[in-house]
Amino acid sequence: MKMTLVCHDIPYPAIHGGRIDMWRRIKAFSKIGVELQLICWFNQVPHYQELAEIKKYVTSMYFIPFKYSLQAKTCRLFNLFRYPLEVTSRLVRGQELHHLVSEVNIFKPHIIWLDGIHGGDVASKLSHHLDIPIVTRCHNIEHLYYRRLFTSAIGTSKIKRYLSVSHLENYEKSLLTNSLLFYDISPDDLKFWKSQGFRNGRYLPPLIEFNKPHHIDENYQNNKVYPQYDIVFLGNLYSNNNVAGIIWFLTKILPEVRSKLSNIRVLIAGSKPINKIIQLCEDIDGVYLSINPPSSTEIYNSGRILINPVLTGSGVSIKSLEMLMTGKPIVSTPQGIAGLPLSTRQYFTIASDTQDFAAAIVHLLSNYRKIHIEKKLLESIFGTQVIQEVVSDIKSLI
Repeated sequence: MKMTLVCHDIPYPAIHGGRIDMWRRIKAFSKIGVELQLICWFNQVPHYQELAEIKKYVTSMYFIPFKYSLQAKTCRLFNLFRYPLEVTSRLVRGQELHHLVSEVNIFKPHIIWLDGIHGGDVASKLSHHLDIPIVTRCHNIEHLYYRRLFTSAIGTSKIKRYLSVSHLENYEKSLLTNSLLFYDISPDDLKFWKSQGFRNGRYLPPLIEFNKPHHIDENYQNNKVYPQYDIVFLGNLYSNNNVAGIIWFLTKILPEVRSKLSNIRVLIAGSKPINKIIQLCEDIDGVYLSINPPSSTEIYNSGRILINPVLTGSGVSIKSLEMLMTGKPIVSTPQGIAGLPLSTRQYFTIASDTQDFAAAIVHLLSNYRKIHIEKKLLESIFGTQVIQEVVSDIKSLI
């Protein structure tokens, strides 16, 4: 089987949740013999080593740079009358579209796999020109997700989030209607779409890689080396929901924790921190910032307990799954575990307000114990065998 992947972002290096989700799926498709063509957008030209890694799994690549020229910005402004903001940066027109269609026609895929709906206009045009069906991977209920981001946005980002929401619901529903199938990251999100009358949806959980050495190092497990920090957060430091959650933790929850345990050391780690996060980490004693850390393993190993204080969102929090694999205690909001199967929620300590979140942290730090997770349970839900089922499902329809 041959598949053209239209990914809304370059999937490697897999430095945040969305990329991790796409990259693991690419490797799983390749592992079971699906021949892949990758179409994606990028800001920075990939390094040679990154291209070499992608080529291990992908036969053909077509990279589209995000454009920032005056002409490109003018076109985006014009297209905002029809498309959501994130879609306007991924429109392909004219000679560039003609060349892209030609490249895909040479590859001759059986299916267009759209990973993230913001590249949907390109996927739809390829489908139309080449008469190839689309299968869509949903990362969120995007129009609801962006409405929540709009609510939590502050400052000038409020305007940006308004433009993200504009036209998004109609765009998203039209795309799913025209997809042969769509695969949702969350059973909760799939239930929503079924309530809206959609019957072409399926559940496809994010994947966990079980075959690599995981996050807890042996020295820590044997109590020979102790973590450097008491509390660790790892995630991007720019999205509105992450930023709001971190601000809540640092300004409200942490003072409550320190009223009981005064010498708490905190690590906030992730990519592209906004100025507000940088300033808070500089101003609050005992709070440290790690920007673009090269290894999530080292970050997780450096903490006694892990947190996910995100209050808004949709889909599944990939960072919650990554934290789950560490075997360390995790305190999360209900939103942080939203979309996860009920059988996995037992491994999280859930807290929905400031006092409960702080109390949970104090309790776990004062009564520390590792979490013993049933690996077979996780493998049955998040293992790569689910990709074989996806391919069989698609083959039966085409």
